[in-house]
Amino acid sequence: MSDEREQLAVRTLAIEHHHAEAKRFVNWYEAMAESRFANAFSYGRHKIDVLLDEALKEQQAGARILDVGCGTGEYVRRANELGFTASGLEPADAMRAVAINKNPEASIISGVATELPYPDQSFDFVICIEVLRYLDRSDVRQALGELRRVLTPGGTLFLTMVNRYALDGFFLHYSLQRMLKSQSIERPHCEFVTPIELDRELRAVGFSSAEHRGVLFGPMRTLYKISTRMARRVAPILEPIDDAICTIPWSTPLAGHLVTIAKR
Repeated sequence: MSDEREQLAVRTLAIEHHHAEAKRFVNWYEAMAESRFANAFSYGRHKIDVLLDEALKEQQAGARILDVGCGTGEYVRRANELGFTASGLEPADAMRAVAINKNPEASIISGVATELPYPDQSFDFVICIEVLRYLDRSDVRQALGELRRVLTPGGTLFLTMVNRYALDGFFLHYSLQRMLKSQSIERPHCEFVTPIELDRELRAVGFSSAEHRGVLFGPMRTLYKISTRMARRVAPILEPIDDAICTIPWSTPLAGHLVTIAKR
């Protein structure tokens, strides 16, 4: 997708979608606080959070953290509670309003990943969870360059993308939907990648290294879509097996979430 108008349409649709979904995200995080097995969102997001917590342990107290696409401000809140200096960037008005209310002392402003409104080398650690997946490939490349630009030398980017060959079959499902509604862009775009492709993109914009991890090997999200009640019962039983498989390198391209930790 190279036409600038189409790129703008993709960005705009993603922002409008998240503006409309703000209340749902609030509810999801509230449910997640009660149990990580509450729904598909909380189960998958918990897996990402475990890796994020590990990465944040390497940061010095007071490290400058930026959450790009901070949504309702949950990670800004957590980072500040851990003793960091966290800021947020969020283009969706309703999401940003919740984030500001949740983090009255933090800097949370409007902006997009492709044009970060910060000076070079402003942050030690940048979080970008479930954001770039909504952009087309050209915008992803531009955003990665921007994410590197605002990092200090040796700084860390914590990024998630969607694996093209995840065993949950999302790529096939998404492709079929687009085929059946080929003239419609009412659903947000999803950019699928492989770890090799993402690694190539990161190095092309100047990142020195990248470690890729997969979480959600089994089709747990599909099970949640079929029956949330059943999934809540089954997930605690299958979780140790799923987690063990995700520690094996060959499983990374097949997992539901692709988590990447890159160094500037």
